[in-house]
Amino acid sequence: MKPSDHSGRRTFLRGTGGALTLLALASPLPAAAPQAGSRGAPATTRDLSRVQGLLREMEAKGSEFWSVPRQDGEFLHFLVKATHAVSVLEVGTSHGYSALWMGLALEETGGHLTTIEIDPARHALARSHVAEAGLSPRVRLLLGDAHREVDRLSGPFDFVFLDADKEGQVDYFQKLYPSKLAPGGILAVHNAIRQSSSMRDYLDLVRRHPDFDSVTVSATMDDGFCLSYRHRAP
Repeated sequence: MKPSDHSGRRTFLRGTGGALTLLALASPLPAAAPQAGSRGAPATTRDLSRVQGLLREMEAKGSEFWSVPRQDGEFLHFLVKATHAVSVLEVGTSHGYSALWMGLALEETGGHLTTIEIDPARHALARSHVAEAGLSPRVRLLLGDAHREVDRLSGPFDFVFLDADKEGQVDYFQKLYPSKLAPGGILAVHNAIRQSSSMRDYLDLVRRHPDFDSVTVSATMDDGFCLSYRHRAP
């Protein structure tokens, strides 16, 4: 790497408001069968080698089969487990790659994921991937426009991953807060570095919101997440 590349990366880190390199924290797939979660329904045992193989197959097919890079999938897996999330919402299923990572984490916490996709072909393929992974009991896949579907969900959710239309983030936020995001819950918005200009209204809103603490983080040194924590009542 040239010296100018090092300088550019240092500038990148400063420009993202103290973004963190979290590859060391991202949790890999567990080597052993997960234990029952302390909250929610007991976790069940899956053939983890089969899931590992499926994830690798999706990665080998090209980027159109994974909506997040592997490092970000590992990071989502880590976050769901670290926050002990049991009620998780994903907006933007795509082919189900990130849903598999979060579904695996929910095997440990005993929780469930609801994920929404607007495209019928992607929804069908994601459903096939989730079934092949043996995660159908953990993952509920909805087909439809999330701007309407979120209104129909009861919640509250303690972890929400937004990875759909970047210009629609404020609308998603207004549908989720306050009744459908639990106090102590996390909002994770993808592409908050590369596509920050497309969601500037959302980033400004959540960073200034008195009920949230927000930080931009990166597991790839390329793109990343805006993570927002909703304060618990004092």
